[in-house]
Order: sequence, then structure tokens, then C-alpha cells
Amino acid sequence: MTATRFLLSDDTYSGDVLINKESSVVLRNIAILSIVVLFVFSPELTQAQQPPATPQPPRSENFLPADTRAWISIPSTKILNEHLAKGQFGQLSSAPALQPFIENAKQQIRAWLEDKKIGFDVRLDQFEKIDAGEVCIAGVLPEVPGQESVAGSHGVVLMADVSKDLAAAGKLLGEIEAEQQRQGAVKLGVVQINGIDVGKWEYAKKRKWAKRKRISLQAIVGDWMLISNNEKIFRSVLRRVIKLDPQENGNLANQQPFKLAMAGCQLPNGSPNDVRWFIEPFGYVKLARAIEIENEPVKKMEDDWTAVLARNGMRAIRSVAGTVSVATADQEALFRIFVLAPKDQVRTEEEKRMLSILDFSPAPGKSNAPPAWVPNGVSGSFTGQWNFSNALNGVGPIVDSFMREAGAFKGLLDTMKKDPDFRVDISKLISQLDNQFTLVSAIKKPLEQDSEKLAVGIKLKPGLTADQQTEILDSIGRAVRGQEIMLGGIKAIEDDRTQDLDDLDDLDDLSDSDLVFDDEDEDAKFGGGGGPANQFALFEKKYIAIAKDTLFVCNDKKYLKRLLTSKDKKPLSKKSDLIRMQKMLASLSDPAKVSALRFGRIDKVLELNYAMLRKGELAKSKSLIGKLVNELVANKVGEGGARVKLDISKLPEDYKEISKFLGTLGWVLEDEQSGWRLTGCVLKKE
Repeated sequence: MTATRFLLSDDTYSGDVLINKESSVVLRNIAILSIVVLFVFSPELTQAQQPPATPQPPRSENFLPADTRAWISIPSTKILNEHLAKGQFGQLSSAPALQPFIENAKQQIRAWLEDKKIGFDVRLDQFEKIDAGEVCIAGVLPEVPGQESVAGSHGVVLMADVSKDLAAAGKLLGEIEAEQQRQGAVKLGVVQINGIDVGKWEYAKKRKWAKRKRISLQAIVGDWMLISNNEKIFRSVLRRVIKLDPQENGNLANQQPFKLAMAGCQLPNGSPNDVRWFIEPFGYVKLARAIEIENEPVKKMEDDWTAVLARNGMRAIRSVAGTVSVATADQEALFRIFVLAPKDQVRTEEEKRMLSILDFSPAPGKSNAPPAWVPNGVSGSFTGQWNFSNALNGVGPIVDSFMREAGAFKGLLDTMKKDPDFRVDISKLISQLDNQFTLVSAIKKPLEQDSEKLAVGIKLKPGLTADQQTEILDSIGRAVRGQEIMLGGIKAIEDDRTQDLDDLDDLDDLSDSDLVFDDEDEDAKFGGGGGPANQFALFEKKYIAIAKDTLFVCNDKKYLKRLLTSKDKKPLSKKSDLIRMQKMLASLSDPAKVSALRFGRIDKVLELNYAMLRKGELAKSKSLIGKLVNELVANKVGEGGARVKLDISKLPEDYKEISKFLGTLGWVLEDEQSGWRLTGCVLKKE
């Protein structure tokens, strides 16, 4: 089960990992696994099923503590694999043309995992051997209001329902202990906890500044295999499993943020859950921060940005949960995410203001279909609604908090308005936007590292005169100190921070066949992810223009001219695959509540990455996939650590061997009184 294997620990310093450092990577892996399952194996709609008449047995959430901050559960690794094998992704992974590369990749990844020394020394795929039921992993952090977390209070729990084969589970536990011993752990003995034999292991310190040694406690308790790196947390879960504590007494399942978020993301039509997950955002961040602080040799005196956001109302977002179902009927996958942020239960003015910033409510009569200027050849587009004026009004106090100066944001706006070199009235400019924006991206062939293009189109309010539109463009030109150019007879602003004067070739030789469109990770493009500020900037070159009652910002002149001047008789909004996706999503949601639509053709989305991989240059790519590969290929794991060296020669030369298995991805965002629901699916290749 290569697809669902993940690390329970990590160490960038040495072979073994101390408990706190490992826990931070566990949390990261929970998030990564959720994203991978959502967007790679995202579920599919099944035929309507009636809920079982018999009550379900207790699940992991019934046993985990109330202060569980992050949790991911696979009801059955075996069933998940069976579902994956049924779909086109499963067919892709078993395609003969791809087998040499997949086998080489498996060998390399196994070696990489071996070098990293798996925390708890457990892999999810090991549970397939024993026909396990639910397998889950959770991060736990008891929180004392107003205080930093106590060292050693946090931990990670792994639970597996092994009721179908207790004998095989005992054998697996023996294999885990043998691996722990091989990794240098010492068994402190078998301790009795509430009458249960519990194996306790300790790992030698690998870093002098670590505040405590890494431990592991593990046992088979009733029908469950239970493993944790924190004894107090282990005891808490164990007591619930053996029913010494009532299940409803302080467990995760009984917490309102968990119950409401999980209820909000239940899949439609009785579709089964192949993956479930939950995060309590601020608790999750505090857990990660506590782990980081405990492992620092010297505690850094730095701003706690989470506290600033908390003071400014971000706690209006109570929790986030998701469910995934894989490969049935007409879909490859079906997934839902629910963000619990009840608008009628705001506790402070700050929370009310934060929700005004996050105002994605749909405007009556507005369509979320891609506008007519989006060409039909795009690989993906995103069209959404956002109240820009509310966002601008609400963001000021947050900026003031970070700058530690009351009125700082207003002063900045006043300066931009009055400074003769700027003369930009940001409030007026924002008020002229129509709260709807669209993102599309493009790749110019031949496929090279710099092929990726992206454009953002923001709808202007109706009724603006030509002079008003000109003033908007001139204001932006003054703000960026740009140069006026003409693109197809339309005035545009060029802001070229690279001063690359070699990009002044003829713009009139561009045809539709010269471009395909790619929809890579927008967050990565905008410099997200916490990397160096100058590592990647989408808009090193900015080209800005107004046409078709839309303000365009683009990173490529040719692409912008294409959008400004084209008159497509059949834009994306009229293509059959988009219409098919729209109909499917409409059947899974309430169209009256929808405020955003995402559509992507996965084969085109991945085409550039595949070309870069074939050239051995994917690690240099600026896409999300490229960054992940760079983490595996370019960076050593610790001193003298192993690298993943994929044999690119084993990849099929013809991308069609891959693309024929890749269909379309889409999702919609619904604005609810209690938060936001994202519902999406992957459809089979037609």
C-alpha cells in the first residue's frame, strides 16, 4: 500500500528521532496525507446506500482524549486499497509501461524510509497483513488557558482495530518490537497498567539539548492495538478502551467542534468513508509550537503570530474536518471538507470582524462558471466570490497588531493616497471591484522550466466609464512604478523587476495551438510555504491591463495579450467536460449557496511536471510537486543521509501512457450559516 504509507517521525539531524521532533513531523504528515488522499485519490460517488440497522462498534474518536488536536482515520486499509485498485489511478499504477519506474521508486523510497528510522517503527501497510479494521493516528495536547504547554504533555497516539485477527496482531507487535530493538531502542520491561501488559521502550538520546528521551508504549488492549509516545496519554486512552472511564467522559467524539465539523462533511448518498480527518486549528498550531519550543537548544524569543491572530478573532474558525470516498460508479473520488465557523455564535467583536474578512457569501444572480474570456484549452480554472471591501475594512486591526502600532494601517493608506509619487486611493480602488475573481494558468510549449504562466482576472463593477477604468489602471501603474506599453492596441502596465529586456519579441505571432493551460498550486506560486523570500516569486514580471470589464494581472505578455484580444466562440464555459463536472457538483451541493468553482483537467495539470521529471529537472520546478520531489531528491536526510534517486530512464517516453488514466477534478465552495463546505470529485477519463 505505497499510496497510504506515511512516516510517524522524522529527523533531520540523525538516524533516530526524539519524541518532540518526531511529533512535529507526525503532524506534518497528517496534513500531507490528508492532502494526498484528498487531491490524488479523492473519492467518488457511490449508489445510495441505507445506513446499517445495527449500531456501529466504538471507533477511535470514542477513546481519544478531548484535547486531540489533529486526527486522521482510515476505516480499513484493505478496503481503501481495494477501492483504489478499482479506479483509473489503480489502473495507472499497474500499467505495464509504468511498472519498471514504480518498482524502482518503491525500492528507493524503502531505502529512504529505512534511513529516516520510522517513529514507532510502524507503517500503515503493515496492518494490511492482519485484516485490520480502523487505523488512526492523532496528535494530543492538553491546554491550560493563558499558559505555555508543559514540557512532555503532548504526544502522538496510533490505534488499530485488530479484533478480526488478534493472533496476527500479536505477531505484528512482535515485529514492531524487533524493529525497535534493531533501531537501538532498549526495552525497559513490561509494565502493568490497569491489569494490561504494556511494553515500554526507550531510545537513546541523539541530541544533547533534548529535554527528554524518546519512549514508546504499546499493547493490545481489548480489540485495539495501542501505541503512544506519552505515558499519560496512553493511560487515558487505555482506560476508555477497557471501559474504566465512560466513553462520553471527555472523549474526542463528544466535543462540539468535532461533532459539528464531522456532521458538516458527511458524504452524500450514503457514500462510505475511506478516510476521515479532523483538525482543531489553534490547538494544532499550539501543539506544533510546543513541540518546536521543547526541542530548541535555546528558546527563541520571537513573536507568537498565532496569538496575534487569536486576539484578532481567528478563533471564529472552531475546527476543520474532511471525509473521502474512493473509486465507485462514475467517479474516481468524492471528498468533502467542512470549516466550522458559526456566524451566529461569534463570541467577540474581533471574531465578527474576522468573519467579515472571510466573507465568501454568494451574490444573488452571479454565476460561478468561468467567464467568457477563459479559453477552452485551459487545464484548470478557479472562479470565486469574495467581498473585497469587507476584507479591506477588517484587515486594518490585524496589521496594526503585527506592527504594534494603532492606526498603522490607516496611516499607510493615507500615505499612499497623498504621496505625489503614488496618489492611489486603495479604498476607492477596492470599492470599484465586483467581488468576483478568476485564476487560470498556462504553459507555453516547448515545455521548459519557465513555461508556466498565470493570470488573475478581477471583475469590475458594472457601469464604470472608460475614464474611471483608465484611472484605475493609472493608479496601479503609479503604485508599482510601471511602464506603459501597448498589447494588441490595449494599454497595459509593465512592472519588470528583473529588468529583462530580452523579452520584447513580436507579440503578434501567437496562436491558440502555442498554449496549453496548467493550474498548478496557487499558494506555492504566490510564495507560500515559508521558504526564502527570494526563492520564488510569481510576479517578478507583472503585466496589468483592463479589458472586458476585468482587471487582469499576468506574468507573461503574450498570455495577457491572448486574454485581452481573443474572441473565443467556444470558451471553457461551453466545453462538455466542464459542463459534465458542473452537473455532477450541482447534484452534490446546493447551487444557491455556492460561491466558488474549481475545475481542472488532471492530465494537462501534470503534463509540465512529467516533462520536467523526464528531463531530470522536476526538483527545480516551482510547482508543489517539484518542491516535494526536491525534498526527496535534492536534500539529504541528516548527515550522510540517503537520497531518493529515481531512474528516470524507466519512465514511458510517451506521456499518453500516463494521461489516458487521468480525468477531471472539480469542487465547489458552499457558504453556510455554520461555516463553509467544500465538496469535490474526480471524474473518470472520458
